[in-house]
Amino acid sequence: QGRTPEFLSFFSGLVNRLAPQRFLEIGCGEGFLLSAVNAPEKYAIDLSVKALNAARARTQASLGVALAERLPFPSSHFDAVASVGVMEHFLDDAAVAREVNRVLKPGGHYIALVHVHLTAWDRLRRNLRRFLLPRPRPVELARQLIGKLGQSKARQRRSLPKQPIQRRYTIASAKASIQTGGLKMLDVLHTGRNSSLPFIGPYVVVYLARK
Repeated sequence: QGRTPEFLSFFSGLVNRLAPQRFLEIGCGEGFLLSAVNAPEKYAIDLSVKALNAARARTQASLGVALAERLPFPSSHFDAVASVGVMEHFLDDAAVAREVNRVLKPGGHYIALVHVHLTAWDRLRRNLRRFLLPRPRPVELARQLIGKLGQSKARQRRSLPKQPIQRRYTIASAKASIQTGGLKMLDVLHTGRNSSLPFIGPYVVVYLARK
């Protein structure tokens, strides 16, 4: 699923530091993250039965097919909820935000990884930090420009797959979407702020919110 051991360790560490007694993953896929989370009770939903069968072989958890817009759980049920790379494909992201808020206990946390599109201002700030501040780095800038030229040619030679439902979030709009459910945003993590994060690119953003 494109999740490196370093990323799984980092993201599961975010969850495990919360020490949840009851944890839910929305869109668990084959259960790689779910297996790395330490919680006495683990639950997960996905739309793929094949993926859920793989997850069942990988970890002990209660699994089921369900839509995130209609979570089949009682209110105030979970200490922590997580989703990785699925928010972009929700049919109704506002409904999901409300559902996550509903199933979380008071003080519970939601951790969501979202793939975003960088605005021109986001890219400018990122490049200023990388190549000019606190000191100029002309060699790194030259390497970046040469790499970009090579990537452009590679993109022309291949056709990228299209997702049937794909929301074009920015860093700010994804944050606002999560907050529509009533959650309070605690932190926003991305390599533009911390280059040491084990993310595959600047368009990967992790949001940490609390009920």
